[in-house]
Amino acid sequence: MRTLFESQLNADQYQAYQQLYNDNLRYKKYFIEENRGQRTIMEWLFSRGTNYTCYIQYLYSLNEEQKIENTIDKIKTVVYAIHKPFQFTFFYWTILIFVLYKFNFKNKVLKIISAHLLFRSLGDILDKFGDLYPRYFSNKYTDQLMHDSNHIECSYEVTSPEHYPFRWFLTRQIGCTFWLMGEIVADWYSLIRTREIVKSKKTIWYVYATCGLFNFSKIALIFHHWFFFITKIYDENGVYNNEEFGKFYNVYWVMQLIIIYASLFYDISVYYVLKKYSFQISISGVSFVKKFKTYSTYRIYVTALVSAIFLPMISLTIFARLYYYYVLKLKNLDFSFEEIKISITNLQYFIIFIDQILLSYSNENSDSSKKSNKSNKSNNSTSSYSKNSLTKKIRSPNENNSIKTLINNQMITLINHIN
Repeated sequence: MRTLFESQLNADQYQAYQQLYNDNLRYKKYFIEENRGQRTIMEWLFSRGTNYTCYIQYLYSLNEEQKIENTIDKIKTVVYAIHKPFQFTFFYWTILIFVLYKFNFKNKVLKIISAHLLFRSLGDILDKFGDLYPRYFSNKYTDQLMHDSNHIECSYEVTSPEHYPFRWFLTRQIGCTFWLMGEIVADWYSLIRTREIVKSKKTIWYVYATCGLFNFSKIALIFHHWFFFITKIYDENGVYNNEEFGKFYNVYWVMQLIIIYASLFYDISVYYVLKKYSFQISISGVSFVKKFKTYSTYRIYVTALVSAIFLPMISLTIFARLYYYYVLKLKNLDFSFEEIKISITNLQYFIIFIDQILLSYSNENSDSSKKSNKSNKSNNSTSSYSKNSLTKKIRSPNENNSIKTLINNQMITLINHIN
């Protein structure tokens, strides 16, 4: 029995279509068309779709120019993926810190910043490589109220990574792991810096606890991605399972909210410890300690301000999402706030670089002042020495008369010798 697409072809077109169908039969094994609920993770991972006929229809619709364009798109994707680290938000900031520290990678700060750059860049590269999989040949329901095999048509454009099993695995499981690992390493910055100036274990345990909570919330998000099995992406009819992903993203956004709150608690704990330790800091002779305390306080003020503005909005949005989804059964509403989430997340990493630049600038000024003071002291010492010497000469007439007498005697002896 012909499909609706096939019934619209004339005899010559249908023959060409059938030839194309037979020529590509070797790829049919990559299409999961039967027993979809019983297929393994590996079968789904390497699948190209859930409907082989849709794949043939797509191939039939291509002209030569479109085929060449597809090849060019693949080449461009590979080039853009390689170039992705240079587009990373913090790439040039990182290079600047490398220069300030003269590429001394033994420094703890440089280790943190390097790992942050490495892991998050790898995540960006994998995310870009996901564009090599722009089409997954599956089914979709023509009537949202009738979910059966009699109301199905072809769908192959991938509008988001979760529509393609391998792309989901590459970008949202492996890629997301790298992104979050990079963030976790950078989150240790405040802990390490605070530990350098606060030696009391009883005082600093608040920072350890909140940093651990912050890290654990991100590790939990990594596991949340890995525990969504790709066998759930499509239902028994080979249609994208929007309901399963709706549940996934409900939990995802709740976890993102927890991460933001954990970040705020972490900053507050650093502020509390520095405030509690402020007496020791104020009497400390180490300028770095005072500077770090000052910059950390400003950093916390900035993050607190941003949190005060956006956290209530984000919290209400997530509660609204859950209410509409579970109570009113409206499951296709878009409540995502990805751009705001990225802005809040990146703010704390921007401030790490600002911290380091300000500290470096302050240290240079301090060194210059010290050198200037040493130079002034040296000049004063030399001047004092010269004055003392001159004074000694002026105050020693006997010594001067002896020298004069010696010279006169030598001159008389020389004249007598000549005569």
